[in-house]
Amino acid sequence: MPMDDRELVELFHDVARASHQREVRSNDVLAHGSGQSRCLLTLSGLGPVSQRRLAAILGIRSASMSELLGKMESRGWVSRTPHPEDGRTYMVSLTGEGMAEAMRRRSAGNDASGELLAALSEDQREQFGEILTAIRRHYRELDERGA
Repeated sequence: MPMDDRELVELFHDVARASHQREVRSNDVLAHGSGQSRCLLTLSGLGPVSQRRLAAILGIRSASMSELLGKMESRGWVSRTPHPEDGRTYMVSLTGEGMAEAMRRRSAGNDASGELLAALSEDQREQFGEILTAIRRHYRELDERGA
């Protein structure tokens, strides 16, 4: 019997959490400053995103998101610019230094990621990539509309 939308989304989040937890446990680079790691890796995958949506994706309060981004800005990893359509929020993007740090941290977590994808055949990997790309495209379109 096929899963309903709620079950699929819960399963997606469960797998994402389990994958992240395995990466953190297997690598000290991710374990220290994991909020920053999660933010860097999320931004490197999504590209520029509204601060509000980023907080929702990471599951943290708006005030905590502002504090985290302030620390990351002081390190030169992110920049915040006013949202072009919604003056109440900012667009967040990685700087060159931030992308380099995200790549370093992603490289450190590749063993756990390889473990996750080892469960998939080549055809399943390709299909999984297409599905994730469609979801990311949808969220980018929503961000562009300020939704």
